[in-house]
Amino acid sequence: MKSALTNTLLVVGLSLLCLLSLEGLTRLFLDDGMLYELEMWKYAREVKVRDRQPDLGHRHRPGADARLMGVDVQTDSRGFRSAGITAGIDAKADDGVARIAFVGDSITMGWGVAERETFTRQVTAQLSAAGRKVDGFNLGVGNYNTLQELTLFRDAGAPLKPDIIVLAYFINDAEPIPAYPEKAWLTEHSAAWVVLTYRFDLLLRQFGEAPDWKRYYRDLYGDDTAGWKQTRKALAGFAATVRNLNAQLVVFHVPEVRELTPYPFTDVTAKVRAHVESLGVPFVDLLPAVQDLEPSSLWVTVPDPHPNARAATAFTRKMVPELTALLDRLCRDQGKGC
Repeated sequence: MKSALTNTLLVVGLSLLCLLSLEGLTRLFLDDGMLYELEMWKYAREVKVRDRQPDLGHRHRPGADARLMGVDVQTDSRGFRSAGITAGIDAKADDGVARIAFVGDSITMGWGVAERETFTRQVTAQLSAAGRKVDGFNLGVGNYNTLQELTLFRDAGAPLKPDIIVLAYFINDAEPIPAYPEKAWLTEHSAAWVVLTYRFDLLLRQFGEAPDWKRYYRDLYGDDTAGWKQTRKALAGFAATVRNLNAQLVVFHVPEVRELTPYPFTDVTAKVRAHVESLGVPFVDLLPAVQDLEPSSLWVTVPDPHPNARAATAFTRKMVPELTALLDRLCRDQGKGC
């Protein structure tokens, strides 16, 4: 019995030592600040917080401060991404100022993009430089679908009385609300475990059926799929909510930048456009802004095809004229944004 106990303690002790060594090696040699799975793990730990509302699931924690994919990500007192301004945007815009709310997912938030280079910041800065009286705030949150974006806007964006709501729509916004299982201790605390499980999953995919990302996206848009039904209702909810605010809504379609010429999802874009325009809401496709560019030049990293700062700048060039036209109307009707 004594020998068995000694052997058991020895095995447990050596196992713990190996795990601790692996954790240290992962953090020392693999965590260079640009490894996608570790950066997403840090984002979930340091910036996101669980929200029990069934149509939300998670949101940004107020006052977060993290370094992710080589850029600083900070949130203000409301959880909006900001330039390190803790107090954030005022509850009420100054007289004559048109307020713009930018709503969307990680692309709007600016994953892998410095705050000053997000299209939210670039659009606001260019409109201000052109003499327009505007302010704005960034409601983008990673891993959101359209229903979550609507829920957050109603909860946190609408009380700030924006005059223009920019909804940045991406093809995966028709995904259903994700599940939120309780996380295991290793998943929550171990960088080595995150890398091992992520890489093991990739290995299994290589030996199994190769995942078809194009088919996955297109399958979201069957007429009877739960996610697309949910998304159509959420888009209608956006239109109704914005009308009640006496504000203006515009939907900007953000293309999937892995493949641009020919673009593989023109049919999906057309389906989303038809629904948006049936609600009386303008729809602007941002694909022409980047279609002549090399796709890989628009990615945050080769394994991570989120649109980078170059893509955000290209999107901005297309967005500014559209928003200027809305501001002209707002100036004429309400004397704002002039």
